[in-house]
Amino acid sequence: MLLTWPGRLFALALIGVIVGGAVFVSRANAPAAKQELRTQPVTKGTVTQSVAISGSVASSSQAKLTFQKTGKVTAVYVSVGQQVSAGQALAKVDSTDLENALAQAQSSLRSAQVSYDRAVASANDAQRSLEQTQQSTQTDIANAEQAVTKLKANYVTAKNAALSAATTIYTDIGSFQSGLDTLKTDIDIESNDLAQAQRDPAVGLNAQSDVKNAQNAINGGYGPLSSAQSLTASVLKPAIDEWQRGIDGIGASIARFDSALASGSDTTAASADFQQSMLSYNLASQKLTSAIDSVTSPLSSIASNVTTAQASLNTTNTRTMTALDRSRTDLATLLTAVTAEPQLASSTKTKLSQAGTSLSTVNDAIGGSIVNAMQNVDATIQRSAQSVQSAQTNVAQQPFNLANAKASVDNAATNVQTAQANLDTATLYAPSSGIIASIASAVGESAASPVMVLTGSSALTLHGTIGEADVAKLKVGQVANVTVDAVGTSARMTGKVTSVDPTATIQQGVPVYGVDVTIDLPNQQVRPGMSGTANVVIASRQGVLTVPNLAIRTTSGKRYVQVLKDGEAVDTDVTFGIANDTVTEVTAGLAEGDLVVLPQSRTTSTPRPGGGFGGGGGPVIVGR
Repeated sequence: MLLTWPGRLFALALIGVIVGGAVFVSRANAPAAKQELRTQPVTKGTVTQSVAISGSVASSSQAKLTFQKTGKVTAVYVSVGQQVSAGQALAKVDSTDLENALAQAQSSLRSAQVSYDRAVASANDAQRSLEQTQQSTQTDIANAEQAVTKLKANYVTAKNAALSAATTIYTDIGSFQSGLDTLKTDIDIESNDLAQAQRDPAVGLNAQSDVKNAQNAINGGYGPLSSAQSLTASVLKPAIDEWQRGIDGIGASIARFDSALASGSDTTAASADFQQSMLSYNLASQKLTSAIDSVTSPLSSIASNVTTAQASLNTTNTRTMTALDRSRTDLATLLTAVTAEPQLASSTKTKLSQAGTSLSTVNDAIGGSIVNAMQNVDATIQRSAQSVQSAQTNVAQQPFNLANAKASVDNAATNVQTAQANLDTATLYAPSSGIIASIASAVGESAASPVMVLTGSSALTLHGTIGEADVAKLKVGQVANVTVDAVGTSARMTGKVTSVDPTATIQQGVPVYGVDVTIDLPNQQVRPGMSGTANVVIASRQGVLTVPNLAIRTTSGKRYVQVLKDGEAVDTDVTFGIANDTVTEVTAGLAEGDLVVLPQSRTTSTPRPGGGFGGGGGPVIVGR
């Protein structure tokens, strides 16, 4: 049977309904497929917890600027609204008096420095003077001591020479006296020889007269000799005795002086005693010299007689007679003896003179030269000590003088600094960067107080409010990340909480607390009045286990997570730490790498292409 087109359509529709119904019944009777689970692993990271404060940027300060010195304004270097930097000159008042004061202080400083330099030079000179004084005084003492040593040595030499000469003089006088006796014997011998020669037949008649003349000449010596011997007894012998007593007195006085000098006693008495002994000795010495001269004077005529006798025996008649040889020999001996006596007398007088010279040196020494020299040593030592002490005192005063001079320099320098500081006050400087808000005085006017107002721009603060739930979390000094809406993320800055209101302010029926966050280094694009947000960091953990906040579930007030184990979501108890908007710290219950189950996303199911009866499968893991 043939069907029309509408009939065919109906038949096809009927078949579809039957088939669809069969499929529906088949799927309805099939087991349900397992739900797909989304997971995310537990990882380590940083959890930063913060509190957001919204508000607006404001200047931290406003300064009213005033001159420290009153006066007439002579210059204004800025205008209202001008941006200035810290230390920039803003205005100036008349500074003539201050400049004069600075010039005077600088002049005083230069003078004080010159005085200090002189004090330093004086200290150096004082030290050199001390060293020179020490050296010169040591030399003076050494010279004085050497003078004493030399005087004592000369004294000993002169003393020994005088006493030694006294011994030889006494011996020589004895020899002189003995010589006169020898002359008498020699004259006697020669006279007898000539008498016998006259009777000798060998002497011719012509020679008899010459021999007689020779005998007469020899016999003529008896008178002078007798006179000399007489003077020896009457003049020389007493003079010798007196001289001997004088030299003995000299020796005793020297001994007393030496004893006093060695014991360090007063030598005045010994010196006076020596002076008296010297007077006696000098008188005795003069008498002895005169006595020697008086005894020696007749001897010259004896020598003349001997010479005459020699001439008589050397005439034409007598010179060849050998019988007269003995007489001629004896005459030569006699002449030698006669000549020797005056020579001995002269030598004795020379020794007397030398002894007197030595005793003169001894007299000088005992009379005071040694004592004076020794006293000079003591005086030199004392004088040297005083000179050194004076030099040392001068050196000791130098630190004080230097300190005073240095103090004067320091004071003068302080005065210069003060004068400079006072002069600096004539110029008004910006204490910080900012904007000139107002100017009260113009050039030629007296400086007002304040003369300018400076609004700070370098120090900015974000002032905002926070609810009572978060205020307890804030503390002064906490770090904050600050962003300004008008500038955007390019102006991300840091800051610190600098104040938190102690009491709340009611805004629209809700208590809020004011909070100030001072920006550490404001971006140059930020201006007061701009709105922004400060996220104050109240807690931070680094390198801790974290889970997404979406994975945390709550049932009956208990918080936990589900962990995928063997394909199943298993409820797991976990201890949580701090949290932020996206993740939460895990302190116990999980390990790194564990898969926590996230809630299913809300999506619309669509039939798979191809339809038909499909088999079920295991769960699909998403989000590894």
